[in-house]
Amino acid sequence: MRILHTADWHLGRSFAGFDLLAAQRHALDGLAAIAAAEQPHAIVLAGDIYDRSVPPEDAVLEFDGILMRLAAVAPVLAIAGNHDSGGRIDFGRRLLRQAGVHIAGTSRQGVERVDLRDEHGTVAFHLMPFATPEDARFELGRNDLRTHDDATRARIATLDLTGTSRHVLVGHLFVQGGRETRDSERDISVGGVATVDPAAFSPFTYTALGHLHRPHTAGSDRVRYSGSLARYSFAEEDHDKSVSLVEIDAAGGVAVREIPLPQKYGMRTLRGTFDDLRIRAVADDRRDLDLVRIVVTDPLLPPGTYDHFRKLYPRLLEFTHERPRAATPAGGPADTAPRRSEREFLDAFFANRYSGDVGDDIRDLAHECLDKAVRNDEESP
Repeated sequence: MRILHTADWHLGRSFAGFDLLAAQRHALDGLAAIAAAEQPHAIVLAGDIYDRSVPPEDAVLEFDGILMRLAAVAPVLAIAGNHDSGGRIDFGRRLLRQAGVHIAGTSRQGVERVDLRDEHGTVAFHLMPFATPEDARFELGRNDLRTHDDATRARIATLDLTGTSRHVLVGHLFVQGGRETRDSERDISVGGVATVDPAAFSPFTYTALGHLHRPHTAGSDRVRYSGSLARYSFAEEDHDKSVSLVEIDAAGGVAVREIPLPQKYGMRTLRGTFDDLRIRAVADDRRDLDLVRIVVTDPLLPPGTYDHFRKLYPRLLEFTHERPRAATPAGGPADTAPRRSEREFLDAFFANRYSGDVGDDIRDLAHECLDKAVRNDEESP
């Protein structure tokens, strides 16, 4: 049985005001090409189809289009993740089954099982969408489920694991041993401890997971995150995005091959002084192509620095001023960075929150209000 395992598409996502749909479409085109070339028996999408519970219209249309292309190759088995609205994902669920598309937004009627056959017999897929411990308590009528581990084990205990020795679980959760990508995954700890012991998945030949954005195994070679479709924060700039081709043999042996997904944009952080960065930019042949974060390390930020680099790097998404720390005198106490003025704190806020692009009118008004507040504070008894 050949399974194409993908997850965490986050369709409709933007990053620092930059619409990532073109990047997602580029990666999805690559995914469709891989599916056509590899001809898997099943295509698994392990949650976070969309980036938010009410996705924008163009994201929904993109999902509709890729479903048509993938379903023409093999049955598609998808679940809702913590970013999705399970109830909305369930719309048309029974009708879509007739087209070979199995989408489970919730498990209110139980965890759906889908049986597919290869030359060796049946492989049972169990579609277990994201659920909080509160959701699981409601669905199973059990008030003793406090953590995600409790809830996951209780849901697994309800599954029909008969009729075949090869079972695949599709889930969206945080497994102990998983490598979290800071700033990329939303916390799922509502209702208790977020992690699940990988031993909970021992009944399964393979567990196809979503939620963590770097492709890797967690606690077992048979428990795997495929990683996200594209890079979604600068914490992911070193990630090589891929889709996992999983092969399960007649005896239940598992082999996994990572197939790279094409990325429309590179992503990188440039750090240095104003002069150093300016010189490097002249020879940078990718400055029009990559999503960029710039960290300027001069003691004082030269006027117009952000505007200067915004012209050099049209896809500049984050801009930060990082002051060098003063050297510690020999034998003396540890020195700290020089104290910032109130205006410097305000300008740093604008640079971090709005990439510096707030307009002179807003900046001048903010400075005026700040100066007035400082004067009032100084004049108060």
